[in-house]
Amino acid sequence: MLARCAHCQKTFETDRFGIQACPHCGQQVHLADPSAPPPVPAPPPAGGPAAGPPPPPPDPAGSAAPFARRRELGFLRAWLDTWKLAALSPAEFFRAVRISDTGSALLFGVTTLTVSSWFQTLYGALMGAATRGVVEQMLRQVPRGDQIGQAWVMRWVSGGSALAVVAQLFGAPFFALAVLLVSAALFHVVLLALRSAPRGFAATLTVVGYASAAHIIGAAPVPLLANLVGFVWYVAVVAIGLSAAQRIPSGKGWAAALLPFGLVCMCCCGAAGIPLFAALGRH
Repeated sequence: MLARCAHCQKTFETDRFGIQACPHCGQQVHLADPSAPPPVPAPPPAGGPAAGPPPPPPDPAGSAAPFARRRELGFLRAWLDTWKLAALSPAEFFRAVRISDTGSALLFGVTTLTVSSWFQTLYGALMGAATRGVVEQMLRQVPRGDQIGQAWVMRWVSGGSALAVVAQLFGAPFFALAVLLVSAALFHVVLLALRSAPRGFAATLTVVGYASAAHIIGAAPVPLLANLVGFVWYVAVVAIGLSAAQRIPSGKGWAAALLPFGLVCMCCCGAAGIPLFAALGRH
């Protein structure tokens, strides 16, 4: 048969397969037998990369939030990482987060609301102490006919007694927990009315807990403006989070986030308008 050397590219006559010398250049040439079975690959060495178990498939229930891994990451780092995801990337975060870790979501929300409330309480106490002297001087120039009214003004300006400040600091976590549970219940009732709660109350509670990240802005030393910005931010995160966590259209998520506040505003306006209408009816 006719063979070709892989080195000098010249042909020569041979009657066998295998390794043999080229008659032209003297280099060793391997002529493979086309009828031979293919070689069996050698098994991987023990302990090599192929010997390990295959990687686990992704969890269909979602991935744990960083705050749910606070024992591994540390409390502060887990809180910061979760805050960044929930406050700055809510759509991606709530679509991927595991909704069964409601305890971690509640703890995150309670921690955030408590810290914000503590700062606001301390700001109020400091501002009251700073303005107390100024108000006292103003009240000295007012006739002392209404002692009760002056005492009420001084109490309002000073922010209450030290005991009231301490009570607010200690009661902040319990108040925060109540706010989270009531808010989640209101949002979920609206979702049920819209038939948009396929993943249940756990998803709603998870969103409300982690969406409280927006309230940390209330710790800024401008309480009125900070609370307004924090409220708008919170509503936006809740709307986006409900849409992503419940797997519903964004319009229904916004409706579920806005309707409870709209109903509360209507009730407050109605309650405030009853005395006005009664007074107008007497005239």
